[in-house]
Amino acid sequence: DWLDDLGYTHKDGAKIVHQPAAVVLKDQLLAFIQKTYPQLPSDMQTLAVAEFINNVGADLEHRNRSFHHKCTKGIDLNYEDAQGNEKAVHVYPIDYDNPENNSFWTVNQFSITGKNKRRPDIIIYINGLPLIVFELKNWYDENTNLKEAHNQIQHYKKDIPQLFEYNALTIISDGNEAQHGMFSSGMEWFAPWKSINGKDTVQEDDFQMHTLLFGLFPKDRLLNYIKNFIFHEDHNGTLIKKGAKYHQFFGVNFAVTAAKQSVRPFGDGRIGVIWHTQGSGKSISMAIYTGILRSLPELRNPTIVVQVDRGDLDMQLYENFVLAKDLVGDVHHAESTNDLRQ
Repeated sequence: DWLDDLGYTHKDGAKIVHQPAAVVLKDQLLAFIQKTYPQLPSDMQTLAVAEFINNVGADLEHRNRSFHHKCTKGIDLNYEDAQGNEKAVHVYPIDYDNPENNSFWTVNQFSITGKNKRRPDIIIYINGLPLIVFELKNWYDENTNLKEAHNQIQHYKKDIPQLFEYNALTIISDGNEAQHGMFSSGMEWFAPWKSINGKDTVQEDDFQMHTLLFGLFPKDRLLNYIKNFIFHEDHNGTLIKKGAKYHQFFGVNFAVTAAKQSVRPFGDGRIGVIWHTQGSGKSISMAIYTGILRSLPELRNPTIVVQVDRGDLDMQLYENFVLAKDLVGDVHHAESTNDLRQ
């Protein structure tokens, strides 16, 4: 009902016709491609759907990263028009700038067959892509808790791994507490979403799901989160998927707004400050902030210079930015003022 209030469409998964092992609703994705890129020949529209569905990678984490790149950065397609002229178009599976151009479905009772047959509680489909999974435990069962919900996600990963190739975000709840995290993360990395507007913090433990849904799931916010606030760190071939917590999401968005208003010629070049507590994820916030600024057309791909006051912090931040290269692009470390000039 709360998702209905946010403009999502509820669908009974038992009535959706699909292949037992299939998790992507291809007809929905194709309909979005056809509507958004009508200039593409029909065979190229079908090819675009196949490109978004088929992910490369030796394991689930690498296939998830492959999909996430395509989902957030789009793909290039080359084709000939009716006159035989070579054309190129950059295709996205989601319209991030215009949320209402996408279909947002709340699907329950959707059965998926893998190693075993499973039926996740709720899947959020955007344009036919299963991007969010909810695992909900019974509020009235005193023997269940968040850990049980997290354990259930681990079972799903083994039984229906194909669902998690496309997963951006996972929600676990026991009806009272509700937390968000990455499907590949341990329980300790899941966290509540404690604000609806980014300024007031909701402290009480009751109805955490309400704060989570109305703080993160408005369509424009959810698309912003998926596009800009999730990334994969590559630790010598082992991937760690990370997503922002609520204070990073709101803090970075406020900082981006301030930057757009402050940079010349729009403003006087002075931008404000974010106060951080120790251990709050400063380097991740900085990397996400950098990635968004570099993607804004009005800033024309700026160079970001990070200045610190301690040598150990210098190397730590450099290494963290390198790990976040999915977001920030190329990173260089200046050993001297001449290096910095170059």
